[in-house]
Amino acid sequence: MSVHNKTRGTMLAKHLLTLNSNTYSTLRSLNRAGIPKNCALWIAPCRAIYTVGLTKTVDIAFLNRHGRVVSLYRNFPPDCIADSASGAVSAVELPPDALSESDTDVGDTIELDPS
Repeated sequence: MSVHNKTRGTMLAKHLLTLNSNTYSTLRSLNRAGIPKNCALWIAPCRAIYTVGLTKTVDIAFLNRHGRVVSLYRNFPPDCIADSASGAVSAVELPPDALSESDTDVGDTIELDPS
């Protein structure tokens, strides 16, 4: 799966990671190494992100049920809490600067492409 900004016609990530039965090992790996370039982590349901244990900054986009960005954080630091805006049901974590590089902003529609 890939992640696209449908509003701007830009790609945020070529590969979408999700949390499944290997949740803890996946999170341990991401906490140590950071989210790889061209990858994104989709967390649903989600209304807040705790970056405790991360060693690198991340970009975060909170999405409503229609995939619209309701709040975002660029280069969010480790050991902090990112609260979403009202209406958020999921979040996409990305490598630092991914939101700026794709010109993503509040109000944009993010598409999780299954192909």
